[in-house]
Amino acid sequence: MAFLNYEYKMKIIYSEPVEKCYFTLKAIPTEDFRQRSISYEISMLPDTRYSKSMDSFGNMQIIGSVASPHSEYEYTIRGLVETHNTNITGGIDESLLGMYKYPFGKCKPGPNINEFARFLEGEISNCKSDKEKCIRVMNILNENMIYQSGSTKIETSAEEAFSGRMGVCQDFAHIYITVLRLLGIPARYVCGLIVGEGESHAWVEAACDGNYIAFDPTHNREIMDEYIKLGNGRDASDCTINKGVMWGGGNQTQIIEVYVEKYY
Repeated sequence: MAFLNYEYKMKIIYSEPVEKCYFTLKAIPTEDFRQRSISYEISMLPDTRYSKSMDSFGNMQIIGSVASPHSEYEYTIRGLVETHNTNITGGIDESLLGMYKYPFGKCKPGPNINEFARFLEGEISNCKSDKEKCIRVMNILNENMIYQSGSTKIETSAEEAFSGRMGVCQDFAHIYITVLRLLGIPARYVCGLIVGEGESHAWVEAACDGNYIAFDPTHNREIMDEYIKLGNGRDASDCTINKGVMWGGGNQTQIIEVYVEKYY
C-alpha cells in the first residue's frame, strides 16, 4: 500500500477574450478495488460555480461554465490517494461489458492490425489464461513499437500509429485495446497519472478471468501502486481530462503541469 500526493494544473491563455465557455473536466481520481481517494480540493480562475457528477463510464466529472469575458482560464486539482500494489482494479459488470468488446472510435482495426492479430493468435495459442494472453500480447506489441514523442497527434488512430510503428502512450493503449478485442478479450482505455511522468498517462484494463486487470503497454508491465486512475472508456475520447466549448478566444496556448509524489 502507498499514498500518493498529486497535483494537476491546466492553464489556457487566449489571444483574444473568450465571451463565455462551458467545460467538462475529468481529473478527479476514481474509486475502485486498488485505489481510494482520501481527499482533494479544486481551485479555478476565474472563480466560477461548478457541479460534480458521474458519467456513464463511472468517471467523476466537473461540469461548469464561465459566463463573463476572460483572457485566461486555469484550474488546479490536488489531493491524496491511497493505492494498493495490485493490478486487479475490480469485478466485471456484465451489463456494461459489451461496450468494450467491439471496435470503436480510434480503436478500429485496419489491414495492418488485422494481420498482426492473426499472427498473435498463434503466439498465444498455448497460454493457459486470458491474463497470460494479455501479457504475451503486450510483450510482442512492445517489441514492435517505438515510443516517440511528437510522432502522432491526438486524433491519430490505432491503425495509423501501428502502421508507422511509433507513438506515445495513447497510441500504445489504443493499439493494445484494438488487438485484444480482436482476440476476444474485452478491454478499455484508462487515463491517469503516474509517479515521475510529469504529464498524464494512458494504460489499459482488460477483462480477464472475472476481473478487470490493468496493463501498461507503453512500459510493458502490469501497473503498480504508483498509478492513479482518473477515468476509463472505449477509447481516449471517453475520458479526456479537459474538454470544453467557447465563444471567441482566438489562438490558444495550453500549459499542463502534473506532479505525483509517492510515500508509504
